[in-house]
Formats: sequence, structure tokens, C-alpha cells
Amino acid sequence: MRREHAYTRLFLDAFLLGVIGVISAQIFTYMVDTCRYLFLEKWIGFRPGLPKEAYLYWLIPVATTLGGLLSGLLVYTLAPEAEGHGTDAAIKAFHQAEGWIRPRVPFVKLLASAITIGSGGCAGREGPVVQISAGIASIYATLAKRSVPERRILILIGMSAGLGAVFRSPIGAAMFSVGILYSEVDIEAHAVLFGLLASVTAYVLNGVLIGWEPIFHFPKDIAITSLKQYLTFASLGICAGLVATLMPPVFYGTRDLFRRIKLPNHVKPAIGGLLVGLMAIELPHVLGGGYYWIQAAIDGKMMVHLMLILIFAKMIALALTVGSGGSGGVFAPSLFVGAMLGGALAHLFQQPPPAYVVIGMASVFGAAARVPLASLFMVIEMTGAFPLLGAAALSVTISYTLQRFLSGAFRYQSLYEGQVPTKFESPAHRGEFFHDILYGIKVRDVFRPNAKKWQVIPEDMSFEEFVKFFMQTEQHYFPVVDREGRLVGIFSVNDVRPYLEDQNLWKLLVVKDIARRDVITTSPSEDIHTALQKFTIRNIDQLPVVADDDPGKFLGMLSRREVIRFYNQKLSEFGQQKSPLSRES
Repeated sequence: MRREHAYTRLFLDAFLLGVIGVISAQIFTYMVDTCRYLFLEKWIGFRPGLPKEAYLYWLIPVATTLGGLLSGLLVYTLAPEAEGHGTDAAIKAFHQAEGWIRPRVPFVKLLASAITIGSGGCAGREGPVVQISAGIASIYATLAKRSVPERRILILIGMSAGLGAVFRSPIGAAMFSVGILYSEVDIEAHAVLFGLLASVTAYVLNGVLIGWEPIFHFPKDIAITSLKQYLTFASLGICAGLVATLMPPVFYGTRDLFRRIKLPNHVKPAIGGLLVGLMAIELPHVLGGGYYWIQAAIDGKMMVHLMLILIFAKMIALALTVGSGGSGGVFAPSLFVGAMLGGALAHLFQQPPPAYVVIGMASVFGAAARVPLASLFMVIEMTGAFPLLGAAALSVTISYTLQRFLSGAFRYQSLYEGQVPTKFESPAHRGEFFHDILYGIKVRDVFRPNAKKWQVIPEDMSFEEFVKFFMQTEQHYFPVVDREGRLVGIFSVNDVRPYLEDQNLWKLLVVKDIARRDVITTSPSEDIHTALQKFTIRNIDQLPVVADDDPGKFLGMLSRREVIRFYNQKLSEFGQQKSPLSRES
């Protein structure tokens, strides 16, 4: 397919998946709201902000336990890969499963996550939306009979569409989808435009359906105009980096603990739900994603001591809900942790809280999830706090850098363990970098004619004479030349092995009787990839190199080992050019 046609088709795919994404997002949102109404509002009378005596608080653990049990039964009976936060499953599908997701997974994820979140489980919508959207895109790729590379792009497009609709963040959603795959600042650049088109399509359609207001309301009269303010936001970045360093070990440490419990996986989310419900009797703030309380922090309605407690309580509740096998995302709880951190520091600095809450959200999630750019754009778009962009960028950068430095001491360093450092380590790009590193390299760049003296064999040499020569050489390939010294054939050790066993033939044979006349050669100006293909034609290890202007003039031999050595050298040089923040540095 021509490149132009492929681009046109992917743009059409992006638009279509944008439409599908907003539909699936609306269905998921409706199901979450319905489950919340049934489990918490109608049954218990709970709504965020109500005093404890206004609802049946002692029933909260019953609701969260029942929600965890139903979710566990659904997931572990029908689609075990739908457990957890979902984003990791989509990441692993991209890297390791050629973009393929079982068709039942998005539907199981939709129902299980709606129950988990709606019953009060401490989880967010990002993970389910990613896995649902990616799963639908995988189904679409199968029905459309797309290639593996296109399938991988399509699941990123699907993710962008779902996130753009749910979080009303067209740019951030696209950046999240192409960047969440890697723990270093790397992206799937070839998918950016298509992901952006899908997320914008979903965002616009979502706006037409339910409105254009950001998820959070941010005061319009706030501006960052002094050096002192920027210094305090740098301090927020340091604190966010410390908190973000702690989140992955707490989350995955809890998950590992649940995996060691010798009980059926089906009931483990119920245990996590029970523990969260017991916490929620005194701290109802830990239920669900916590958007109500984030808005309260922006509005300055949260007490500082409570915010300090909630930083760690929410972290633990998230680990219990999702780490136990419950189905839900980590995005909203991570924003909650960042919001509480920002609100508490605003009180310490005696500053209005809105800017600190918003920047804290971006800084904690951006570092803990290793997606600083996506987090920056998503949080700014979700709050409409565009005047904070510069200060947020400073804080997010400091937080991310500090987290990268400190997390090296821990086994778990990111909220998404399916991430690989860069495209270079991704199975999805295996083989591409061999081509990229050797791009533009010619045989002359690898071939060293003076490194070894190659003995050529006259075609009229008797085989008996050759045997005497053979006993004194380490050559494995023998170029054959005529009386004018022009290359006319070649043979290898394997070619002569049968004749070595029968000495009666030695006086009868001459070299030209055993040499191959259809010599495969290369030349100094030939592209190294063409030369590599020639090695595979007969599975040979060495190629004769002949002059560009004279195919009979023998210059020497090029070995496959030389090419590999050259490649490894370039690979080493490439590694030395990697980011100083890379894991290997």
C-alpha cells in the first residue's frame, strides 16, 4: 500500500474510533453513575460532603465488599486480564501481544470497573477507559483485517479517543496514549497525529452531548507573576517527587501481598473492598476517585491536617482496591494525592490553594506514572488552569527528575510496570533499530581489505596441491581466479570435505572442478543491507568484495561477523548518546 493511502486510511480510522470512543465513554460513565446511585446513594444515602450522621455509614464496608466480590467473580471467571487498573494490560498488548486484546475483555472491564468504582472502591476511570477503548480498537483491527503495525497504532488511537471524551482533554489524552508505553520521555511519534484527531473528535462530540466545561472549576483571576511563587512551586515539585517515589512500591507491594494470600482470586477484591470500606467509615474521602474532594481542595474548603492524612490514606486505599485484583484506574486517586499535597503546602506557604492543588496533581501523577508531558497537559485541560502552565512545567520537571533518581532504590519504580524504558527496548520495534543504526552505511565503511591477507587459488591448481595449502591455512572460503587473476569462482571448506576422504581423487581433480561459478559478490559502494541479504541466500558467512568498476577484480572478503561487530560498535555509541536519566546510566 502506498504511504499516502495508508495515511488516509488511518485518518479515517481515527475519526471513526473517535466516534466509537465517545459512545463507549458515555456508556461507561452512565454505568459508573448508575452503580454509584444503587450502591451508595439509594442504599446507604451517602453523597460526598454529607455529615456522618446523615447516612448509614456502617453499611459502607458492606457495599465496598459486595462490589469487590461481584467484580472479582466477573473478572476471574470471564477475563482475568481485566483485573487491575487496565492501562498496564493495554501497554503489554502493544509491546508483547502485537496489539491483540481478547474481544470479551473490554466488555468485562466495562462492567467490572463500573461496579468497583460505583460501589465505592478507590479507583479511577482512566485505566478502564484505556483498556475498553484499546480493546474495541483491537476488535476493529481484526474485523478490518489490519496488519500488526496498524493494529498497534489503532489501539493507541482508540485509547486517545476514550480518554479525550472522559477527561475532556484532547491534547493530554493523545500525549498520554503515545507516551504511557515508555518509562523514559519517549513517545510513539508516528501515532501522534492520528491519536490527536481521535481525541479531538471524541472531545468535540462529548462537548456537544454534555457540555464544554472542564471537569474541575478553577478561578480565572489567578496568575503566577513573582519569583517567590516559582520558588514555592519548585518546592512543591520536590515534595511531589518524594510522594511519587513512594506510590509504586506501596501499590505493587500490596498487590504482591494479595497474590501470596492462599485464597481464590475471585474473593480477594472483596477483602480489599472490606478494608477500604472500614477506612471509609472515618475517612469517606477515600471512596471512589475523589473528584468532589479535589474540587473542595481547589476551593480552599479542606483542613490542612485532614489533607496530610488523606495523602497516605488514599494511597493505601488505592493499593487495597486495585492491588487486590479490583478493576479500576490509578489516575484519579493519584490526582487526589497530588491535590492534597498541594493544598497542604499552600497552607504552609500561606498562599491561596487553587494553583498549588492543580500543580500538585500534575506533579505527583506525572512522576509516579512516568508521563510528565501527558500529565501536564491533561491536568491543565481538566482544570482550565492555563495561566499555570509555566509553573506547572517547572514543578512537574523537578518532581519527575527527583522520582527517577530516588526510585532506583526500589523494585517498583512506576505505577505502570508494563512500561519499557524506550522504543529501543520494545518488542514492538524489534529489528527496526538494526535497520536504523546501519542506515546509509556502505560496504566500504565496514570492509577492511588490509586487515587480513586473503589467498586466492588458481583455477588450474591440482587438488593435491590445494590439500598441502589447506593444511597450512586458517581460511574457510577460497576465492578462485583465472590466469589473469580475475575472480571466476569460490568454494568453502564444506565444499571440499567429501573429496578429502578419497585420496585417489586428489591427482585427478583441479580446483576449477569443485569451485562454484555462480559467485555472489558485493562491492564497496553497495548498501550494507543488500550485502546482509546476500549472506542469507546460501547461508554463507563471507562474501567476496570486488571493485565497483570491475566485477572480476578481487579485493578481499567481507564476513558476517565484521558486520555484526560494526553494528555492536554503533549500538554502543547509540547507548552512550542515551538520556542521562535512562535506567542504564
